[in-house]
Amino acid sequence: MSPTDPLTLQIINRIITVLKAIVAGDNYFYTPHDVAKKFVHWEQATLSPTKPLYMIFRDSGGSIEFSGTNQYDETWYINIKGYVKDNADTVTKMERAIRDIRKAINDDSKSAEVGSLGDIAEQTIFETPPETDNGYLSSEGFGFFDMRVKVITSGDFGEL
Repeated sequence: MSPTDPLTLQIINRIITVLKAIVAGDNYFYTPHDVAKKFVHWEQATLSPTKPLYMIFRDSGGSIEFSGTNQYDETWYINIKGYVKDNADTVTKMERAIRDIRKAINDDSKSAEVGSLGDIAEQTIFETPPETDNGYLSSEGFGFFDMRVKVITSGDFGEL
């Protein structure tokens, strides 16, 4: 029997699953080209120029607080980086991709389904607006953004 993955990895993997499940249509603007658990060079976004590319990491920072006998509340961050490409209107494409990510994570966080973010995390919060490349890549038709998701989990150190 192998050990259970830490909650941090379960949540990172769940966010990847949620973002990979986005399909353009009635609820979302774009189907992602890829959702990766690694940093991807912007040139790889040219492989599918009409679809955004998202990268997921655990970000630096956070805190751990004692909440009871062998129980702790850990506050930590997930970083979602994204590339979009649109030679005519990079800003619209980027804003729609950001909205798609927020909606998908928000909807899964409200779910009580087993394995959903609402089940395995105490809270997921978009605490600050995304940072962008400020248009520096737009001369090549690209836009880059960086979002932080604040995550709060509870458990003992064997779970966290």
